[in-house]
Amino acid sequence: MEAQAERSPEGLAALAALVDEMLQLSSGPRTAADFVRSVGAADELERASRVQLRSAVLAARANGVSWQAIGDALGISRQSAFKRFGSPTTNPLGEDYTSMPVVDLAARTENVFHSLNKGDFASVKSLMTFTCARLLPKKKVMALWSEVVAATGQLESVSDTVVQTRDGRTIGMQLWNELMGAGVVGQTQLNNEAGEWIGRVAYSSSGKIEGILIVTPGATNLPF
Repeated sequence: MEAQAERSPEGLAALAALVDEMLQLSSGPRTAADFVRSVGAADELERASRVQLRSAVLAARANGVSWQAIGDALGISRQSAFKRFGSPTTNPLGEDYTSMPVVDLAARTENVFHSLNKGDFASVKSLMTFTCARLLPKKKVMALWSEVVAATGQLESVSDTVVQTRDGRTIGMQLWNELMGAGVVGQTQLNNEAGEWIGRVAYSSSGKIEGILIVTPGATNLPF
């Protein structure tokens, strides 16, 4: 099973339209839960937009655009533009690595599958992006986990857990902040009573779950 938050302009537009729709009071009364959902969606939209902005700046630089021109487009000085986007100590959201908490994504990946095995979907959902939570509701996730258990029994342990970039490079826990913009995936072997699976979890730039994938060992052409 898998779900990934859109990062294309079309995906951002769709998310923006969703936020706007949720805030349109003319379409009917809104509950507190509706407003909470709108806050989550707006937060995801802001983060995704900032990643898109950085990607646009890096593309401009790669094609010879000066920091002065980029600063002019943003209404800031060239020095400010360089400090925000060109410094090697900033991540795709423009935040200083040294001030950001390091998340142990290997442990988080293992906990995802232990939680599913215990039927604790709420713990997994709390780590999902807004988009992922909509695409992977409890019914869908737990139904698939039930298929895994029916085929190979209960999860007994996990092993060989690694954190990788989406092109397969293994990275250390201390480097995940730096590489999040390129996409980071946690992978672990699921050792069930009567068989093994590979569990993969895709993470956003803030360490939130963007997708969950369960495949047989050796599977190829994976979506992430």
